[in-house]
Order: sequence, then C-alpha cells, then structure tokens
Amino acid sequence: MTVIKRCLLASLLFVVTSLAANARELVIAFENSLQPSTSLDAMARSQMLMRNLAMADIPQAMFLIKPRALDSKDRSRLRLYSDRGHLLVNAGYDHSLVTKGDLYAYEVGILKANRLLLPYPGYKKHLHFSYLHEQGDNRIQRGLIDFVKKRGYRPAFTTFNEWRGVDAYLDQLYQARIKRNRPVDMAKLERTYVDLLVKGLTEQDALAFNLLGYSPPQTLVLQENDLAAYFVVALIDELTAQGWQMTSAQRLVDAPIANPLFASSWGANSVWPVVTGLPDSRVAYPRLLGERKAYVDNFIQGRIPGLLEH
Repeated sequence: MTVIKRCLLASLLFVVTSLAANARELVIAFENSLQPSTSLDAMARSQMLMRNLAMADIPQAMFLIKPRALDSKDRSRLRLYSDRGHLLVNAGYDHSLVTKGDLYAYEVGILKANRLLLPYPGYKKHLHFSYLHEQGDNRIQRGLIDFVKKRGYRPAFTTFNEWRGVDAYLDQLYQARIKRNRPVDMAKLERTYVDLLVKGLTEQDALAFNLLGYSPPQTLVLQENDLAAYFVVALIDELTAQGWQMTSAQRLVDAPIANPLFASSWGANSVWPVVTGLPDSRVAYPRLLGERKAYVDNFIQGRIPGLLEH
C-alpha cells in the first residue's frame, strides 16, 4: 500500500471516528511565540506554559514560530517546546507590511526560518504563512504556493475565529496595570479571558454544526503571553466541560481530509470551503481590535472595570 493510500485511509478513519462519536475535536495553537520578558521572565513563562499544558492533558499543541534574531534563551525555549512533544511550525522569519509586494523577500524569509528550525525534532517542515491566507496580490500568492510545494513544505492551518487576538488586548491591559503597580483581580481576569475565548469558538462551532450537521475539527489560536501561561488550564477545563476533546496538532494537520490546504493546494484560509462549499474568508487576521474594541471594552467593564483605568 502506498504512503498516499495509507494517509487517505488514516484520514478517513480520523473523520469517520469523529463523526461516529459526535466529537468536537480541538487543537490548541500559539502565535506570536517567543515573546520577550514582560511581567514574567520569558523562560519562566515558557516553563509555566509547558507545565500547565501537561496539567491540562493537551496531547500536542502547535507553535507558530517566526525565529527572528534568536538568542540563547529563545533557543532554549524552542528546545523545551520540542522536547515536550509539541509541533513547531514555520511562520516565516520576520515578514511585515514592508515585504507585502516582494515575493523574493517572502521566499528568503521562509528559507531562513526553515534553517533555524531544522535542528529541533518538533519541526517537521510544516508551514503556516499568513500572507497565503489574506487578501493580497494573487501573483505573489501563486508564486509562494509554487515555491513551498516544490521545496516539500507541509501545510499547517488554523480555522478562522473573529475573536482571535482579543487575548493580546487583555494581556496588554494587564501588563499596563502591573507596570503601574496597580492591583488586578486575577480570578475575575481569568474568567473574562476564558469567557471571551470560548465565546468565539462556540459561535464558530455552532455555524459549522448548523451547516453540516456535525462539528469539524477546529483550532483555537492563543497568544503566547503571560495570561496564556496563567489561565490555559482554566480555559481547557471550560472547553472540556463543554464537550471539546483535545487532539494532537500533528494528527490534525497531516490528515488530508481534515486539513483544507491539502485539498486546495495551500490556497485556503480555513476549513469552510472544503466542508461547506462556501466562499473562503480571505482576510488578514486582525492585528488590532478595530470595531471589536467597543464590545470587548463593554464586556471588560461589566466584569473588571478597573482594568480599563489609565
């Protein structure tokens, strides 16, 4: 039996088993990884995150890595993630708005990131490159797709969630309070963090279930920050109580049926076009809260009003 046939059979079993059990499967992913020290030392944050992921019985998380300017502490953190069995994913080197019109710069960045990640066993040449998932220059995107396919990169993906990045805003407010030596009610902040993140995932799952009659596998992308290290156990406890089953990142992204990028040759942003036939949402994941800020501020004001004080 060929490798492709074995992969397809494994993927069919993956999907059929999920449907039979009516499971709601979820992979936890982290973006903006290797952030510098804030109120927590960067290494202490990574160590706490590893302990708490193990405590929450996460089989394998996904870490989207832009390995720009790695220092010895960053390399130790990557080794820690890899040694604990988590999946390291190439997210480019350090691309920004400056390189939006430069295919060559993107290609060089992917190659540089690949070279820096190769020493870690947790890196399997999976790639999650945001510009492939955004509105942009079709010529550049097609060129990138040809480039990564020819060089044997393996597609990783994250499902769209309109509340992605809200946890970065909460952490920003928290860090500002700590910096000014102002008190923070951590129990209320934990509840707010959990409720906001679960809200977006619940809405996305409800949409999928209404369209399909079942829940396809999902990813929940968190910022790798202090609040994630503190609150990930409470978050997973809540998700588990609501019926989510944590699954491994490798199992999800390597399943040709579950992974929309296999079917679309890297050109999809989410699972929706593959499982529903609906158009993809080809938008950049919001870097800023934008018009969501009013809702989030209202939500925070009702829970921990002091957090918004300047």
